[in-house]
Amino acid sequence: MAEPPGDDLLVVPPIPLASGQLVESEDDGPPVRITKVEVVVSTEDGGELRIPLTHRHGAWWAP
Repeated sequence: MAEPPGDDLLVVPPIPLASGQLVESEDDGPPVRITKVEVVVSTEDGGELRIPLTHRHGAWWAP
């Protein structure tokens, strides 16, 4: 039986988690523009939860 939710639930704080609009290219080319940033959470049962961040005020924020 699964344990009920408690104080150990993941909470993404209301602060910018990243900033910027460009990322270095993997092939030493020019930087490329970022279109999406996500936090990916992997669970012990093999599942994944994707939390897309929102671009506001020059930074990437949790929803």
